[in-house]
Amino acid sequence: MKYLTTLEVAHELKVSKQTLLTWLYQGKVPEPPRNKRGYRLWSAARIRLVKQLIHDGRLHRRTVLYQDGRPELLPAYAREVRQFLKESGIEAAAFLREMGRLDPGFRKAARRLR
Repeated sequence: MKYLTTLEVAHELKVSKQTLLTWLYQGKVPEPPRNKRGYRLWSAARIRLVKQLIHDGRLHRRTVLYQDGRPELLPAYAREVRQFLKESGIEAAAFLREMGRLDPGFRKAARRLR
């Protein structure tokens, strides 16, 4: 199996190397494994994943969470979560129940919104 360097992947994706690294640092793209020297090993499958994320528009969106009385979730963020749940085959109600179980504060906030 042939692996590509970060620069080669950036050229293939038609973005700068810094843009690709920024996506990695922001957690928008999963970190590829590294070799013994510390170089990232970009497989064909991982490159296809990044291409799909670009095609879906997930990497160029800026998601901001607001606090202090402003909306807690932006519509774009909610759409991303909904899409993730749909692709994963997870029912929204089950997800919300689990969130409430993990964080009692979430449960209280959800009740206030009803």
